[in-house]
Amino acid sequence: MLINGRYELEDLPIGRGGMGEVYLGRDIKLDRAIAVKFIRFPAGSYDQDYIRRFVRESRITARLEHPGVPAVYDVGTHENRPFLVMQRILGVSVADLVAEQGPLPVGWATAIAAQVCAVLAVAHEASLVHRDLKPSNLMLEPDGGVKVLDFGLAVAPDQPEFSRITVTGQPLGTPAYMAPEQIQAALTGPATDLYALGCTLHEMLTGERLFTGSTSYDVMSKQVSHPPAPVRGVRAEIPVELEQLLLDLLEKKPEDRPADAHVVYRRLTSFVTELSPLPGVLSPPGDPSPTRMYAAVLSRVFADAPVRRTPITPAPLARKPESVPPPPSLSVDRGQVRRARSEARRLAGKARYAQAADVLAGAVAA
Repeated sequence: MLINGRYELEDLPIGRGGMGEVYLGRDIKLDRAIAVKFIRFPAGSYDQDYIRRFVRESRITARLEHPGVPAVYDVGTHENRPFLVMQRILGVSVADLVAEQGPLPVGWATAIAAQVCAVLAVAHEASLVHRDLKPSNLMLEPDGGVKVLDFGLAVAPDQPEFSRITVTGQPLGTPAYMAPEQIQAALTGPATDLYALGCTLHEMLTGERLFTGSTSYDVMSKQVSHPPAPVRGVRAEIPVELEQLLLDLLEKKPEDRPADAHVVYRRLTSFVTELSPLPGVLSPPGDPSPTRMYAAVLSRVFADAPVRRTPITPAPLARKPESVPPPPSLSVDRGQVRRARSEARRLAGKARYAQAADVLAGAVAA
């Protein structure tokens, strides 16, 4: 199948999700492997709400520039179905990894969780909350890297263009990984993603979901009211400190969880040891890995720099000589203001809100 005269796709999709299906293919113009995600209408008919969410995902994913997020290459429409062209990710989902191998070694479970924290840190700093973090949305690559997929339910509380995220009748996440506040009041924030990370880490360490039930309602009820079982009751070799971190992540109240993803990352890294080969999953140790080579050098940046324990007291500012004249004041006339407003309105009409805001901000500054 050839779309847009450029993307040659395989005949059958490799996977289907709640709102999309993914095909592998090749960009024949640039000669590179790609993955293309098409919108999928559950009822089989055109749905404007789903299209809006799909467009949101493409913009949200494109905003996140991080090695742990698949790159977005292009967007388009084929036979009235919007599609997103993305970096092809080779690897295995963490859900499949646990299903095949059972509980993961402590080092690998924490290594995967720490890499997810690195992605959450950049997402949360951009005011984006994933809201559907789970093992099936995490891909472990052959070089040991982790990619966080599917920002289709992400929300940006302080970004107007991304604030409306719910499709009527659609769930706000996956019950087995939903935080109590997400279930009870549809409230989400960075702490919501940390709770989902706790559920995912519990599953990696035990091979079982945190809570199960015969219905989604049963699972959500347990998320709200049942305390999590300590993992050392299942695996005695799990360090006490790691069990405590897991319990902290799974606190029912968001304010009782760790402060942010940076804190969780630091607490996880001490357990990231003995990353032995995972048969059939990782490239053999003898195979060259440019990614690991690159990361090995980066890990040494400032590695030997002394840690400053005392706050830095800024030096007093030198007094400006009286002979230096003040800088000239900036000003704009009414015509320039009208042009700025017109340009901002044009950009907003194309949903390019950030650029519109920049135009107005420039006029205000002047």
